[in-house]
Amino acid sequence: MGLEKGFPVGSDGRVHTTFTHNPSSLRLSSVDPNLQNIPRGTDSEVERWVKQCFIAPEGSVFWARDYSGIEAVLVGYFAGSARYTRLAKLGVHAFLASHILKRPADLGWPDSDLRAYFKEIKQDKSIYDKAKRTVHASNYMVSPRKLVFEYPDIFPTTKEAAHLQGIYFDLFPEIRAWHKDLCLRVDGTRRRNQSNLTESEDITPWTLGVCHVTNPFGYLHRFYNVLDWVKDNDNNEWLWEYGEDAKRLISFLPQSTASAILKRAVKALWYGDYPVVGETLRLLIHDEILGECHTAEVETCLQASKLAMEAPIPELPLNPSWGMGEFLSIGTEAKVGRCWAEMKGVQE
Repeated sequence: MGLEKGFPVGSDGRVHTTFTHNPSSLRLSSVDPNLQNIPRGTDSEVERWVKQCFIAPEGSVFWARDYSGIEAVLVGYFAGSARYTRLAKLGVHAFLASHILKRPADLGWPDSDLRAYFKEIKQDKSIYDKAKRTVHASNYMVSPRKLVFEYPDIFPTTKEAAHLQGIYFDLFPEIRAWHKDLCLRVDGTRRRNQSNLTESEDITPWTLGVCHVTNPFGYLHRFYNVLDWVKDNDNNEWLWEYGEDAKRLISFLPQSTASAILKRAVKALWYGDYPVVGETLRLLIHDEILGECHTAEVETCLQASKLAMEAPIPELPLNPSWGMGEFLSIGTEAKVGRCWAEMKGVQE
């Protein structure tokens, strides 16, 4: 085992990472070294420097395919919102950006017009980055203060972060409704309806709930402090606020489901009709598959990965009234390049 440019390198000249399921959301994580969370940021020079260290051998290239807004799509799905799911598949970040710019997209437009408009909106990179961070943070109950702490270059003040979150929640009140409904359903404490009790039953209005959630793929997670309850003695009622586990609960369903979808796609590539593609797999990066292949095999890898990753997901059936098919499917984007830092998007 040698060391090159700060990375431990095996006898085959490659950097080898180890995947774990340490995150509470059951996302894949990468350690020794971490090849998933390379320093990121808006036009991050550090990220570019690190990725420039990885170059495919002569005659080979890296290929990659990632899901387009997979977690946002799944948030819409779990929130039971057809309009949000539609926008997440088309570009919900750009939709919010259009409202921040006071050039709002119209939900009545056909998908083709929305896609074209969103492509134009994305040209304003600073506003698009604000919108993207706002959507992701708001979906997972991140506070304005935390947004400023994590992205000071994007959100200079708490007031601005709160304003942008306000715009977002005004556009999509169903997201906050989903937060509340899910936490109330999973919380370990349940208020019983005393009118349904008989004289022989305990009249205590509280009982323990199940306190766990299972995602569509069968991943189970237990939670212990979803809500905090406080007695309002003046009005003789119990009030609640979000507890320590609330954010973990909210993020679990979209993130664990996204992880399961990615693993299924990898399994399909490894055991599917294109064994040559499975052999090119090199790295999983949250919602992206990265491979390395001979230049002549690029088209095969891109085609096979598209079929595997965009296949309808039987575990996620759709309401027929949504008009999106029988099962949820999620779009992808591909890129190719010999240097990891210089990969370019592929038109498909």
